[in-house]
Amino acid sequence: MDDTYIKLNGELPKLKTPVLIVGLPGIGSVGKIVVEHLKKEFKAKKVATLYSNHFPHQVAMLKNGGIRLVNNRFYVLKSKSKKTSDIVLLTGDVQAMTSEGQYEVNRMIVDFFRNQLQGSFIYTLGGYNISGSVAQNPRVFGNATSLSTVNKFRSKGIVFGESKGTILGSAGLIIAFAKMNGMEGICLMGETTFIDVDHRAAKAVLELLAKELGLKIDTKNLDKMIEKTAQTLKELEQQIATSIPMPQPGLGNTGGDNRTTSYIR
Repeated sequence: MDDTYIKLNGELPKLKTPVLIVGLPGIGSVGKIVVEHLKKEFKAKKVATLYSNHFPHQVAMLKNGGIRLVNNRFYVLKSKSKKTSDIVLLTGDVQAMTSEGQYEVNRMIVDFFRNQLQGSFIYTLGGYNISGSVAQNPRVFGNATSLSTVNKFRSKGIVFGESKGTILGSAGLIIAFAKMNGMEGICLMGETTFIDVDHRAAKAVLELLAKELGLKIDTKNLDKMIEKTAQTLKELEQQIATSIPMPQPGLGNTGGDNRTTSYIR
């Protein structure tokens, strides 16, 4: 078995100027939430599965009692309009665990999209932590393969130039390999904290992406999850606040009386 290979689900469909949207596990699960939402809402068809020895040595347990190797999966969403592109979705269970694996897997993803699906533009999705606190109206930050792509998307509500540091994993490497192969691409990052699943940031990215691609989406399920997460965070803050012991009168007080200082925010 090769270290990394792509298994096709039959013959690949002929696609019209396809774009690739990549949403794999990462900060806030932002990209994965977006792509899973698109896959389910539009009933996208699976066309290929990527397996790799660079993925964790795990199998997923299925609802029917079976198992499967962890993997990444390609889906196709055919456009109903002659004016819009067909969409290829990539999501999955994991990313490669090593630098060597990341380079091998992500290079293969770009080659497959470019050479076998005849694609030319790639969106990678992720989360970006900038404030350390929960953003009620998350911004979407962007980094692109060229200044022409930056200028194209600057007027669409994407923030360029404020994101700093590095983009880890597939979200960065895929658009880097796209650039090396003469393709255009952009990484869209929803403003998030380091919570495991950030539906609010995902919704911000999804709405912007849907508008750009001419998709009408239903965000009711995301809205429910946003409310649920907000309630959970509120309850957690209350638990933390009530668990902090109140100082005893006079302790830590240099004024000689019984005044106390409150540590409750």
